[in-house]
Amino acid sequence: MQKIWYCCFYLLISVLPAAAQRKCFTYPDSKDPSAAFRPGGKFFEERMAAFARETDKSVAADGDSLYYLPVVVHVLHIGEPEGSGRNISMERIQSQIDILNQDYGRQAGSPGFNNHPDGADTRIRFCLANLDPDGNPSNGVVRVNTGVDAFSLSQNSQLKAYSIWNPEKYLNIWVCQLLNNYLGYAQYPIISPLWADSLPMIPNAEDVQPDGIVIDPRVFGDVPAGESGPYGSYNKGRTASHEIGHYLGLLHIWGDGFSCADNKTDYCTDTPPQGTYTSGCPTSAISCIPNVPAMKENYMDYTNDACMNIFTAEQKKRMRLVLRNCIRRKSVLQNVPACGLTSISPEIPENKQGSIRLLYSDQGDGVELIPSDMEIAGTQLFDLPGRLLSSQIPAKDFASYPVRISLRGIPAGTYFIRVKDSRGQFRQLSFRRF
Repeated sequence: MQKIWYCCFYLLISVLPAAAQRKCFTYPDSKDPSAAFRPGGKFFEERMAAFARETDKSVAADGDSLYYLPVVVHVLHIGEPEGSGRNISMERIQSQIDILNQDYGRQAGSPGFNNHPDGADTRIRFCLANLDPDGNPSNGVVRVNTGVDAFSLSQNSQLKAYSIWNPEKYLNIWVCQLLNNYLGYAQYPIISPLWADSLPMIPNAEDVQPDGIVIDPRVFGDVPAGESGPYGSYNKGRTASHEIGHYLGLLHIWGDGFSCADNKTDYCTDTPPQGTYTSGCPTSAISCIPNVPAMKENYMDYTNDACMNIFTAEQKKRMRLVLRNCIRRKSVLQNVPACGLTSISPEIPENKQGSIRLLYSDQGDGVELIPSDMEIAGTQLFDLPGRLLSSQIPAKDFASYPVRISLRGIPAGTYFIRVKDSRGQFRQLSFRRF
């Protein structure tokens, strides 16, 4: 019998208003008969272990190839002008995609970088979908005036009914204001046939269509000063990094236990066991192993956004197992045309540094390359997910003046320039466009 993996179990993140700390609440408890089918449950973890063994036996497991997930952001507002209130700007949305790629990519020079020996580039990347479900061009953003000031958890189906794209092809992210201090929630991968019972807030659910994550706009992306309201410690986009971790099968780093005696686990051997969550950003926090620090920097803990900067090698392995084996997650992974790609594992420019100065043009609509030890024979411009945006071959007397690369029509974000010299060698520069 074919085993079908769906994604229907909610994990909710809130903050306690008095202490302004994260708090998660999961439904239902371990006594529920369907609990064995969820991440952390007996059947789910047995299947994950089997998939891991099969991967370990394979000579070419997946080659550490890049996995791309097309994202659609549904902005649910109450009529505010674009760029204000709930109707957040395109720049803020792009900043969240950049943050996801920095965090999941362990990008050097970004807040997502770490030098921890267990830290890993997950080789998972995100893009705003450039094609809608009908194949029409899109910027990956849908804006809807709902007239609803804020949504409760019981209104999950209602808020998602305003706008949704096929969750078998896209990672849906709804951005809307939430009641009761919730920052966001996500859906775990779960195995059929008990998926209907895993939606405790939606009695008699007949479908798994509301699949994705929901985030409050005050914690979505790089939030400007004064726009995060009471959530000033969570204004760097890490709520989405955390929730997508759940969407891809990660548990909380402490395994949702209440003490070291519970012996709870997140099924990742390189995250030190913790008795409970970590809040704030403490200078020292000890795990359940004496003299071993807790991994307070992990995205799956409850620390402040500014404190988070690590996914581990085992967390990477777990998420990639889900992407290869959960049918719905795998089908999203295969929708590469929506990321402007032609294959699941496209070529990515080499990461070699060169002696080249990069300057913004006076008009701010381009960059200029000034080489000091090479002659530029060609350039290519890539965005952070690795899509080729433009390429050019300069004039023959290029060495006497800067080579200019146009940025017209290109939104804010992180970009790479791959430079080919006259000897056929490549060097790479990166820059941030604001």
